[in-house]
Amino acid sequence: MSSETLTANPFAGGMSEGNVRGWVIFGGITMMLLGTAAVIYDTTATTVSVVLFGWLLMVAGVMQVVNAFQVRGWSGFFLYLLDGIIRTTVGTLIVLYPDSGAQSITLLLSFYFIVGGLFKTIASIALQFPSWGWSVASGLVAVALGVMLAMQWPNSATWFIGFAVGIDLILYGWTLLMFAAALKELSNSFA
Repeated sequence: MSSETLTANPFAGGMSEGNVRGWVIFGGITMMLLGTAAVIYDTTATTVSVVLFGWLLMVAGVMQVVNAFQVRGWSGFFLYLLDGIIRTTVGTLIVLYPDSGAQSITLLLSFYFIVGGLFKTIASIALQFPSWGWSVASGLVAVALGVMLAMQWPNSATWFIGFAVGIDLILYGWTLLMFAAALKELSNSFA
């Protein structure tokens, strides 16, 4: 019995390791380029992100309303239907008024950062798990970001969402490139 029959081939789906790595590298570079464009054109990226979010809410709401009528015998039918109608309405309003949608979402994010950061900070101090200092620092940065967003609102609504999406795309693209490098190291160690 050869040693090849005992090892699992992670690329048994027909794609070679080099082909998979190539697509991961392509995805990483594409994400980094899109992220850079979103950071440079943050106002446009904010509008595009808000409109996309509105469309997603609208489509999800319509699907939920349709699904509610499919389960109309269920005791929670009216709440499920109402939730679908609200999602559809909010999504439609965000698509029709993206600037107001961006302002609402930015204000909501600022409060989320403040409350989430306070919770993370207090819980980390109370629990003192391993490396809890990093969690406290993360919480304090989130609180500071939330306060800065709230203080600069509504001006921050025009750029913040696009900027945040751009930074996220850049970091995700970098993560994919590091994953491709790890795949190469892993394949070299098994060779």
